[in-house]
Amino acid sequence: MNKQRREKIRQLKTEIDLIKTDLKKVSSELSSILNEEQDAFDNMPEGLQSSYRGMCSEDAIDSMEEASEKLDEVIELLNDIV
Repeated sequence: MNKQRREKIRQLKTEIDLIKTDLKKVSSELSSILNEEQDAFDNMPEGLQSSYRGMCSEDAIDSMEEASEKLDEVIELLNDIV
């Protein structure tokens, strides 16, 4: 491997590290919002949980959980690269 390709790889690793840092921050913020939404849903009366508002909250929780899992997968894949 020549010097030019090694330098490109070094730059890519630096970029990947920055991306991982950003993704970890986003993941942390998403987890915080998810926890708040879950707490809000859990504290709703049962009648409200089964209402339209409650179903929207459950849908949001499910979407955030899926997004959080996907972010964790991406972070793990990036860890495997470097």
